[in-house]
Amino acid sequence: MSCWTVLGLSADADVRTIKRQYAVLLKQTRPDDDPEGFQRLRDAYEQALAYKEWQQYHEQNPDEEQEQTQDQGIEESWDLSGLTVVEVDALQLATRSLDGLSVEELNHRHAVTLEQGCAHFFEDTVLHHCIEHPETSQTLVDWAIPTFFWFSAWQRLELDEISIDLLLDQQRARIAQPMRDALEREDVDGFLQAYARCADFNWLAIEQHRQWFNRALSHLLLDAPFWSPEIFERVRTGQGWHGCTGNPCPDGEWQRLLARQNAPFFVARQQQLALEPPATPEHRAARLLLGTGSFSARRALARRLREDDWAQCRKLSSELYANHPKVCAQMPGGTAFFWRDWELSFNDWPTYVGVVLACLIGAFTHYIPLGVRLSGLINIVMISTVVFGVIVAGLNWLVHNVAHRVWRLDDRLSASLCPGPLKDSPPFGVLRDLVPGALMVAGLGWFFGPIAGGVYAATLATFGLVRRWQSRPRVSWEESRPAVKVGVTILGILVLALVLGVFKVVASQGTVNRNQGLQPWTERLCSRLPATTAECSAPATVEQWYGKEARP
Repeated sequence: MSCWTVLGLSADADVRTIKRQYAVLLKQTRPDDDPEGFQRLRDAYEQALAYKEWQQYHEQNPDEEQEQTQDQGIEESWDLSGLTVVEVDALQLATRSLDGLSVEELNHRHAVTLEQGCAHFFEDTVLHHCIEHPETSQTLVDWAIPTFFWFSAWQRLELDEISIDLLLDQQRARIAQPMRDALEREDVDGFLQAYARCADFNWLAIEQHRQWFNRALSHLLLDAPFWSPEIFERVRTGQGWHGCTGNPCPDGEWQRLLARQNAPFFVARQQQLALEPPATPEHRAARLLLGTGSFSARRALARRLREDDWAQCRKLSSELYANHPKVCAQMPGGTAFFWRDWELSFNDWPTYVGVVLACLIGAFTHYIPLGVRLSGLINIVMISTVVFGVIVAGLNWLVHNVAHRVWRLDDRLSASLCPGPLKDSPPFGVLRDLVPGALMVAGLGWFFGPIAGGVYAATLATFGLVRRWQSRPRVSWEESRPAVKVGVTILGILVLALVLGVFKVVASQGTVNRNQGLQPWTERLCSRLPATTAECSAPATVEQWYGKEARP
């Protein structure tokens, strides 16, 4: 580890910066707490100062290199005692600036330092220069990597691991960035040229780096919105990607790459399925995502889907999202997952609301003229609601399962009953909606009269019309208009309370209150006197039959 790494400074730091950094680090590394760390810090500090003194002296006296060995600081830092003038000159050459050197000059300097046994100083100097000046050191890096065997198992063990990893990251970015930029510009030729230049990086032939390169290429191709079959074929051939055992393409990504390569055929196939009758989950998922119907028609279709249909929708949406961004941009909300708030949103609660209203109104309209009291009406309403609720639950389960199995027949029957504009997206299904609705209307009408059947049919029709309102994409009806839903609920409660009040008033008109009508014994006199009282003996008088307050 170099002195600059220990101090956390670059090699071009001045003496003042070195002393200031040493004072900061000295507060963190106490000799009593960490003697080894303190000694390492002290050695790095002295070595950095000695290097700066030697560098300053060398710049001031370029023609007196032999006198540099007299500097005591240099002798302590580099241990120059006992070295010949040639060896000292080689050491100076190893640490000299590298700006603007050609490959021939680099080879000469490396040969001299290697001959004099100070090549490791030269290697450290080259490494730090490449890290500190990445924009101007590409030629130097390309020369140093094969010369010093960097990024391989044969590189020098004493090299600073942090520095070599940092340089490796810089080189990887140097390789991948031009290809990434070309994909963003949708420049096929630019990408192929950048990919061809990767052959000049011989260190990519090492297994570890070859795996990284394959992974980086697959991620670039999969993550880019732009896809080019020409680019994929060139990369596949150059990297040796295939579908057999030993495929160098990362696991799990080869199938995704093939899916993107076959994207036009996949989309065409799904669009064809969307136009066909929805006989299978694949057909229904394609119609929901890629169909030509309106947004409300898609929502109506979503209410008929089951778990297997939603599983196919998730699979198809993931495929479109990963490999077909342009297709996703044309969908409602610009995403293939615009339907996610509709999943499993089907429920049959409107049928139960219809049963409650039909039983309530039917009981009042049918049994009040027969003289049934209010308590009896309440019992009739409760019992009939439970009975018809069980019946409608059984019908929903049976008919919806049958209609789901014969979806194509249900669609044909529904389209035949609808006028021209509604043939593509019928607002109801014959087997799914009309059959159970008709059975319930008939049952309620037989038990309570035609008014109850009409109330049930009107309730379902009202909820059906409300649900077919056009709404914002990616938001279900239950979440898109919460204020409207709350307002409709409150209004329904108020209407129900008003209806009950009206029926109570109407029902009360047929009952007899206190002191009304002819009474054999008036409450005021005879009801509180013994039967032997003369005033209460038959025949009753006018006062006994009618109280004084009842007279005109």
